[in-house]
Amino acid sequence: MSTKSSAYFVSLIALLLAGCATSPPVVMPHSARVDVRPAPVQALTEWTNVAQEVRRESVPTKPINITPLSSFSDEWTNESAAGGDFSGAYTRLVISSALPKANAGNLAGKSVDGAKYEGNEELLDYQGQNIFARYLWGSDFSINLTAFISVGNYESSIPLATIGHISNSEGEQWSRVIHHSRSDFPLFLVKNDGTRVPTIRISVAGAKSISSRGAATAVQVALGVAKATSASASVVTKLSEQTTKDRARAVDDAISKLFSSGIAEEHWSDRDLRTWNAQAGQIRGATLQFRIPGDESNWNSTRRDVGKWTITFDYPRPSIFSDWRICPANFMPRCAGSVEQARQKVHAGLDAGEVLNYTLVNGGNTLGTIRAYISQQDWYIAAQSALADPANRDVAAAGLCRRIRNDITALDLSGFDSEIVVWAVVNGMPIPAGVDFSEIKDCKRGLTTIAQNRGELPQQLAATGHN
Repeated sequence: MSTKSSAYFVSLIALLLAGCATSPPVVMPHSARVDVRPAPVQALTEWTNVAQEVRRESVPTKPINITPLSSFSDEWTNESAAGGDFSGAYTRLVISSALPKANAGNLAGKSVDGAKYEGNEELLDYQGQNIFARYLWGSDFSINLTAFISVGNYESSIPLATIGHISNSEGEQWSRVIHHSRSDFPLFLVKNDGTRVPTIRISVAGAKSISSRGAATAVQVALGVAKATSASASVVTKLSEQTTKDRARAVDDAISKLFSSGIAEEHWSDRDLRTWNAQAGQIRGATLQFRIPGDESNWNSTRRDVGKWTITFDYPRPSIFSDWRICPANFMPRCAGSVEQARQKVHAGLDAGEVLNYTLVNGGNTLGTIRAYISQQDWYIAAQSALADPANRDVAAAGLCRRIRNDITALDLSGFDSEIVVWAVVNGMPIPAGVDFSEIKDCKRGLTTIAQNRGELPQQLAATGHN
């Protein structure tokens, strides 16, 4: 081939290659593509794809635990419900715990100071840093378990466990506070209309930092201040509900601020008191297992069980004026097998003076007794004059009984207790002579029932005058 022909041929090849490089690739439409693989290979591929889909759907997956430091369980079920007696009765919050016995696992079988330790529980030792580490970098670890309960307008915030460790140039400080049981809470009325549904919030809050904040100690200080600055009430009424609410929120706010940064786990549960139950005399409820990290510097380190707390409510009782409760199984002292039996027991043990001297609380100031509360009402003062007039005596007596019942129930006390207060006023407060309340329609029913349960004759109800 001549040189000229060769040059021409090379130029033609270069031109063709350039055109292939600059032209866009030709893409065959998906519908036009042809699977050139053999039929058996195609079938096997399709079967494999289907099997993979089935496998993904059928293989069970483990549930995710998003609260590794706490586990919530509910012991109230519809199958074991035994809370039918709560309507119209009172109850109170009760907290118990199941904590490790006072045994040391690392001392099991050994004798120390003459005492032999048994069991497999672990000790959380007081392990501090060496002096050089404390001077170079301090640390503050705190973790808290708190239960917050609200029922209607009643609220309560209860720290159950607080653990803290401060290590800095000033030394080491440990703080460990455990509430094993709590039952000193005010009574509250469970209304017949079912509107008072208790709500429980159990929270775990933890914080760690390199600066000393002393959150664990501060929680106990806040709790002490709240107790010291607010008067406690034996029963939640319209006169005391704001005080209990302020106290609960003060403690809750203090804990929220102290643990504003760190980890937080919460469990919420509304409690239908109709599903309340007790087994073998042991009250059941909402339980929470509390854990702490084994390494203070690492929330994800191996967790160690601290214990389990149960938040529930006491057996119902018909009156605030007596500690008789409704316990069908009769496992405890002063327990009646039915509502009617409990009410009879309450009536039989009444004392007018004790009823009238029952203390009510208004805010942080003691309002006084039931006697003082009634004596301050304008309608009671007006009734004294009307009862002295024979022409208006019966009308005034009926009006007095109605006003007592209305005002007592308006305080969020039960209708059963309002009848007891009427009885106590008739038998224990100054009333003009000659008024026979046992014959007054608006007074007779409650007074007669109480008299019968006390074994008294009806004619003993006639007020002959109290001075």
